Amino acid sequence: MTFTGTSYDVVTVDLDRARVRALTRDDAGRPIASFAHLREVVGRSLAVATNAGIFEPGLVPTGLFVADGREMTPINTTTGEGNFYLQPNGVFAIDDAGAWISPTAAFRSVGRAPRQATQSGPLLVSGGVIHASFRSDSTSTVIRNGVGVVSPRRVVLAISNEPVNLKTFATLFLERLECDDALYLDGAISGMYAPSLGREDLDRGPYAGFVVVEVAPQPD
Repeated sequence: MTFTGTSYDVVTVDLDRARVRALTRDDAGRPIASFAHLREVVGRSLAVATNAGIFEPGLVPTGLFVADGREMTPINTTTGEGNFYLQPNGVFAIDDAGAWISPTAAFRSVGRAPRQATQSGPLLVSGGVIHASFRSDSTSTVIRNGVGVVSPRRVVLAISNEPVNLKTFATLFLERLECDDALYLDGAISGMYAPSLGREDLDRGPYAGFVVVEVAPQPD
């Protein structure tokens, strides 16, 4: 789609029809790192994927990462430099009741145990409000990807096809994609695997983790 003159690839996921997972390592414990390797790991059920968030050297997620109920890295409540630490940052999570995005500071108090989760920052939109520090005239523009929640059963993944600033990207989620909560995942290196959109980004990466959408494979 095109929004305010910028092109985006967008995938809307119905959690009653597809499974969303957070994946970081293969069965041998190796970082998955690329969409090519991810395709080998997941197999024919892989429909869509995007990189899951900001990471440290060694392909270690900077913050909380939960894959199929297993906490791979703990929640990060420290301060620092860069987008991850631009407060409020947050967590995208899924449990049996559905998907939600929470500010990091409030995540534990929610009292829910996610089966899938990734922490990143900053929050693009929280409670229907765009992050207060974003400016329309910002010249900090890169390719960006993020995740938004329309409802507990409806998740949106989006990536810009042109460099955008954070205010423009957040406005996409709030005004066009109708997400009252959205989380920035990463920028510059971002990629998406979405064969139905004619894109696979097999040469992108490496990444520390992925948000993965799986559907039942069609019979041959």
